[in-house]
Amino acid sequence: MRNYLDESEVQQRIVNDKIVQNGIISALEIDSPVEFIREDMYINGITADFTVVVNNCIRAIIECKSGNINVTDYVRGIGQLLQYEYYQEKRIPHKSYDYSENFDTIYLFPSSVVRKNSFNIARFKYPQTTMILELNECNNAVRKITKKELRELEVAEDDNLVTISQYYFRDNRLFEYYILLKYLLFLNQLGKSYCDRKVVEQNFLVKIQTINNGNWRNAFITLSNLGLIDNNNMPTEAGKRLAICSYEKFAVSMYHSYLKPYVQELLKCFQGGEKLTATNQEISSMIKINYCNRDVLYVTQSNGRYISSWMNIFRDDYGFIDFQPRSAVRLLKYNPLDLNDEAFERKIRECSIAYDYIKRYIDLISGGY
Repeated sequence: MRNYLDESEVQQRIVNDKIVQNGIISALEIDSPVEFIREDMYINGITADFTVVVNNCIRAIIECKSGNINVTDYVRGIGQLLQYEYYQEKRIPHKSYDYSENFDTIYLFPSSVVRKNSFNIARFKYPQTTMILELNECNNAVRKITKKELRELEVAEDDNLVTISQYYFRDNRLFEYYILLKYLLFLNQLGKSYCDRKVVEQNFLVKIQTINNGNWRNAFITLSNLGLIDNNNMPTEAGKRLAICSYEKFAVSMYHSYLKPYVQELLKCFQGGEKLTATNQEISSMIKINYCNRDVLYVTQSNGRYISSWMNIFRDDYGFIDFQPRSAVRLLKYNPLDLNDEAFERKIRECSIAYDYIKRYIDLISGGY
């Protein structure tokens, strides 16, 4: 069974899904009506997958690729982006449109391109106007792959790192992301179009007294990096869809969209048993053995810090692992890899500590805080 999006499916999601369209619009920071023109032919018979038109100007030209793209086709796509940049530089006439001064070329592809292909997307030279956008196959969130992230992926190859996932969750619990998304949606529904992170944290978020109460800045950064809030710190359409879910549905969606590779890797350490006795550093060594003693990005680095963060999420947000603070003994209460979504949601309701904090949030909102 095919487990990737082909190019036509990527294009169809742009055409048919408002979440995907909104994600592109948010990445481009557009606040005017937008038209997406599909299969738009330019000079020399070159057809762009999409032209993004705003106020009768070409704001961006999009090149889409499939999840199983090979390196030759990937490089060919970069060449097409270079041609699109040339059109804007030379002001090549196209229909009745001018080119925006903020013109971008966009390389848009599914998240599996980064995770599953043998080549490293950071090891190519892109046109100066190029913005790289990643479409999450599971939840349709569109996120910008920043220059900082490209540098991290490039260094990963220099340092002989293995990449099993490109997503980095800063030192927060999932339910903190959930609460923050719900609150930002609440502000949006009140008519707010912008949120000051520091003001919101000081005036409201700290009152919830979550586990990482001093790390709300990191929660904002992570949601932004995942394409779930925009540059005004308001939820994107993908963020809104998650914010209206129950917590257990939110947690399962996050698992499928972002966390599953980490869960699979760390549960291998239990070797089919229900008990693991090992320090974070020892767990890191166990994982590295599977990769010829190479480090795994966002897992085995930093002297076990990432391991600690993932274990805390598995215990507190999902409840499928249990352990005491500073204990090397980890107990596997249930295995999410063995469950369908309905059973997984039921286990989260039974085992997660998230609901006490969510209740605090609801009580504060209901009381006018």
